[in-house]
Amino acid sequence: MLAGGLLTALLCAIALRNAAPFALDVHGHRWALGQRSHALSDIAVAVTNTGVGICAYALAAVSGAVAVARRALWWLGAVIGIAALMTGQLLRTGLATVVGRARPPTVDWITHPSGFAFPSGHTTTSALVALGVAAVLYRRARRPAARAAAVAVPGLWAFAVGVSRIYLGVHWPSDVLAGWLFALLLACVCLPPLAVLLGRVGRAGRVEQDGSGPPRPGTG
Repeated sequence: MLAGGLLTALLCAIALRNAAPFALDVHGHRWALGQRSHALSDIAVAVTNTGVGICAYALAAVSGAVAVARRALWWLGAVIGIAALMTGQLLRTGLATVVGRARPPTVDWITHPSGFAFPSGHTTTSALVALGVAAVLYRRARRPAARAAAVAVPGLWAFAVGVSRIYLGVHWPSDVLAGWLFALLLACVCLPPLAVLLGRVGRAGRVEQDGSGPPRPGTG
């Protein structure tokens, strides 16, 4: 799997450098600092805030619910969506703790993050949500234009969140790249079984709603 191979190579390279930033990280960080303005900074803060917290979890819940839409147990789909995102965040936090990479200098920060830098939490979370949303919408879309939008819109949002982390000075570019790769790897591994699980929830809800389940004792 390409994402896993690239992420492994990046992890090895960082380990060999004792988690120090690469030359491209430093150049990219400096370039981002040079593009700052009050208007762009306000936009970047607004965009980055959508990458985690209520917005991200709401999108994950809606994605899970839509995957079993018009079924009696749609709410269970929402719970599964939230649980899947929480699991991804826990795995990301574990990897970040193991790597232990420091962030760029605090003097360059526009916002105030917490935790280690690699991989970026906002980037990973928004990418996981975007991949889940895109998968659900793509399956339900019928026209080619709708399917293209189902992939492009969530993808552009996740890309914007990742770029905002570099612009705000709280992540090196390779932190963001790792977040995208990590999210893609998790999606490749977890989305197929999640789709199966949500499909079973939907079928269970339909059976319960139609009353076509197995007969109760004494009613045969």
